[in-house]
Amino acid sequence: LKDDALTIWSSGVEAVLPEPLVANRLGLAMAADGSAVVSVDGRPFALSPTARVIVVGMGKATGQMAAGAESALGALIPARRLGGWVSLPADAMPRLRAIHPHAGRPAGLNEPTEEGVYGARKMTELIESATPDDLILALISGGGSALAPLPIPEITLNEKALVTRLLSGSGANIEELNTVRKQLSLVKGGGMRRMARGKRLVALILSDVLGDPLDVIAGGATVENGTTAADALAVLRKFALDGRADLRNLC
Repeated sequence: LKDDALTIWSSGVEAVLPEPLVANRLGLAMAADGSAVVSVDGRPFALSPTARVIVVGMGKATGQMAAGAESALGALIPARRLGGWVSLPADAMPRLRAIHPHAGRPAGLNEPTEEGVYGARKMTELIESATPDDLILALISGGGSALAPLPIPEITLNEKALVTRLLSGSGANIEELNTVRKQLSLVKGGGMRRMARGKRLVALILSDVLGDPLDVIAGGATVENGTTAADALAVLRKFALDGRADLRNLC
């Protein structure tokens, strides 16, 4: 029974390892003229001979997801047609050939940092540099909210970190936390999707939220925001944070 239990457990873990999971969802067919077709979960995307695959992403599993992308799309690397930037915890940095791994926060600190802001800005620059012929591949997993913070101009990173800390300490769940954070971010709440308007963006997302709501996982960077500023204010009122002087810029 012990051997059977270990076999079942090992099989379950292997089935959800990020690197093979992503590699198995991606495919690449190259033509002699340099054109190519990239398939993402069976959906084909044609690339011209000069078009790139630009990888962006954030999350605790995103480094291994990026390794899976390089494994599947490695034929594009010699021509520098595969590259990108992913923001990861400092203790989850893989060796990658073409995609840059960035330590967006220290190990064990699940809060936004200036390094995370830097990583988010680099991803923004890459998305803005993409042409309509390029393919932007977003690799997102749980923990991404703290790894790619980019506060709206009206608030500071410290204010955003404070409200996150206060909500977490008050017992807010992940849905409530992200309802607020999405209103305070240029990336979350569909921000990455808006940056890529007029371009091709496809996302592979690993869920750490019960029910797999795509607008909640890592702040829902690539999907439409289903909540509003009024919803965020309701969360702040629920936990009696709307009257705090140090949060006045948020309200």
